[in-house]
Amino acid sequence: MPSYEGPDTIVGKQISPSPARRRPESSGQGRARLSRAECGAVQVAAVAVAGFCIYGFATGSPSTVGYVSAVIVIGAAIVWLRRAVLPGLLAAGLAIAAIATLAGGLINVGQDVLYNASIGPYSPALGTHVLQYDHFAHAYVSFVGVFACWVMLAVPHAGGDHRRELVILAVGAALGLGALNEMAEFAATLAHHGAHAGGYWNTGWDLVCNFIGAGAAGLVIARSRAGAAGPAGTPA
Repeated sequence: MPSYEGPDTIVGKQISPSPARRRPESSGQGRARLSRAECGAVQVAAVAVAGFCIYGFATGSPSTVGYVSAVIVIGAAIVWLRRAVLPGLLAAGLAIAAIATLAGGLINVGQDVLYNASIGPYSPALGTHVLQYDHFAHAYVSFVGVFACWVMLAVPHAGGDHRRELVILAVGAALGLGALNEMAEFAATLAHHGAHAGGYWNTGWDLVCNFIGAGAAGLVIARSRAGAAGPAGTPA
């Protein structure tokens, strides 16, 4: 019979579908100790936060406090929610997401920030460049966010009868985090008079790209489960 490899095994091949089958060694408060991959990801993210914070203040970026604070708050939330060891690939993906967010908002490209950097033609009908850093960054962060929500919140409860609902909840949670990011950008807009905010079109495309990234991750999770079925839908 074919073997099953879903996202619980795709992302680092370290996740057990049931907490009863695997009880990682914990270090207080029921949390597992950081793995080597997680320690590396935390160190990379910490260096990135410190480096971009220094860079932002050195270049006088008005968004420095907002972006750095957002990454720190999200990192703290992950630490608070985490109970089991995160797969190495997911830990690395989260660190990359932090770097992509900080770089997009703080690195200057010409007279603007990296988020607004683009290549290729501008589409007046769409109100955006087709290939823009902002689009890819939002889609990527949402993609990784769904897997983080799935691993930390859904996997311990992902039984065969409720997996589909939990996939939808993981996607919705990631989209909610994306909406919170848009609120942070709006607050930054009020604080420094709209510098780099991009306006209505930017917000709309951010939400569209969030949905594309989150939806793609949800499909990966859902289809990996479907792959466990044999002919005529019978379990393999």
